[in-house]
Amino acid sequence: MSRIRQMRESVDAKLDKLDAHADALEATLQHTEDHIHDRIERGKREVHKALDVLRADIDKSRQFSEAQKQKIRAEIDDLKVQMALGKAEVLDTLATARRRLHEATRKMEAEVNSALQTMHAEALDGSISVYVRATDRLDAELNAAEARFASAKERVGAAFDKRQHEVSQRISAFKQRLGERKKHTSEKLVQFEKELSGGFEQMAKAFKDLFA
Repeated sequence: MSRIRQMRESVDAKLDKLDAHADALEATLQHTEDHIHDRIERGKREVHKALDVLRADIDKSRQFSEAQKQKIRAEIDDLKVQMALGKAEVLDTLATARRRLHEATRKMEAEVNSALQTMHAEALDGSISVYVRATDRLDAELNAAEARFASAKERVGAAFDKRQHEVSQRISAFKQRLGERKKHTSEKLVQFEKELSGGFEQMAKAFKDLFA
């Protein structure tokens, strides 16, 4: 398994990812469209900053050849370009932005992982971890916004307000449960991560159904 994949598959990273998605769903439910887009743009800036740190660490490393560094720089630059391609304003743009992010991160990570196969580069673990969390948070924001704007139909009325309140309560309860589970030992976290993942799927479905 590649080094970046190992980090993404760690229990801590999975719980952080669930937390990011829950936070994005809650914010998307409670705030205006402009605020939602501001969160997406902030997420892009966080990924941009994480990429700069990762690139600097790779440039400083003597374990990477110059050819490897050039390939990684090119993929990092392309990922930045993909993130900068316009502000997400409609559903199609949000879906496209998320696909671009996935494809660009896949290509960049493949280049980094290919280089890491032939070396011991634990010094990169810190910057890779920050990058993983930043990309997961941005993906969570795009995913929540895409679900929120899945339909152009205006949602109003007492029935909708009641369902919205119920979903909001489910998200709050999930976040509280997640925070409590994070305090336990690593052995128990593995079991809790599986339980929480199932709970998140149900909560996310309720959110999507609300705006379907």
